[in-house]
Amino acid sequence: MDYFTALTAFVEAAEGNNFSRAAERLGIKASTVSRYVKDLEQDLGIALFNRSTRTLHLTEGGRTFLLHARRVLDELEQAKAATSALNQEPRGLLKLNLPPAFARHHILPLLNTFVARYPQIKLELVLDNAQVNLIHTGVDLAIRIGALADSTLKARKICAGNYLLVASPGFCAAHPAPSTPAELARLPAVLSQHDFAFASSDEVVPLVPHDCIRINDLDAQLIAARQGLGFALLPDWLVATSIEAGALQVWLPEWNILGAEQAFSVWFVYPPKKIVSSKVRCFIDFIVEQLGETPDWKRQGCPCPSGPPADLNGGC
Repeated sequence: MDYFTALTAFVEAAEGNNFSRAAERLGIKASTVSRYVKDLEQDLGIALFNRSTRTLHLTEGGRTFLLHARRVLDELEQAKAATSALNQEPRGLLKLNLPPAFARHHILPLLNTFVARYPQIKLELVLDNAQVNLIHTGVDLAIRIGALADSTLKARKICAGNYLLVASPGFCAAHPAPSTPAELARLPAVLSQHDFAFASSDEVVPLVPHDCIRINDLDAQLIAARQGLGFALLPDWLVATSIEAGALQVWLPEWNILGAEQAFSVWFVYPPKKIVSSKVRCFIDFIVEQLGETPDWKRQGCPCPSGPPADLNGGC
């Protein structure tokens, strides 16, 4: 039995709870995955899965073996990365976990150049706002926005950011610009489910909208705001182009906007391996190079609040 291939098949089957899904990812037959698992079970003398018609469930022994199998495969991957990093062109599958809106606006437009520069790297992108466990899901690199809850991950800051209060020209023509955040309560809003507040140097004013369309997708909020359905509170990296084009206007720029992500920064995060693989390192360097030390959305004249210190939610 090829133990390495059998371990790989077992881990894929355990993570997908399905032989067919594992086979699809590995490019082999489902019967082959099943055979590898049976060989492992025979060698170990214990069942690794409880099988049903549509899914697999790890046994207690299977959960224990999965923990160690992942560790073995990870150590082998680190050994390969350490060796190949010495003199080999970056290559292999690079699995990325990205916030959907940020990826659409700032990562996907750069991928054609990246693929041309590094043809030996194959990309797998998962666009998801959920902060998945990078190690358990086998993700090489993620971009996260906001405070980093998992201190065990390695991180590199891309930039700080700000929320901006924006509205379309048509909406502004129909509704006079507010002079204080309290006046927003009487206006239609397009918001997520998060609570927001406005902070100046001496007070914090919570936002309590009366008429609100709730949308949990940032791009959808942007579209709704541009259509004049209401004012919106959106990150600068999303709205800077619309502001520059005149499709959105900024209200109350002198106030800081506090939201669910008060430590509002954009980060690369990756598992804490002893050696960062060349494919991860070159992707990070490439994106930083393309975005620049001051990304486009910071150079497009976005208004920066002048209230509380910048470390509340970043500065322009």
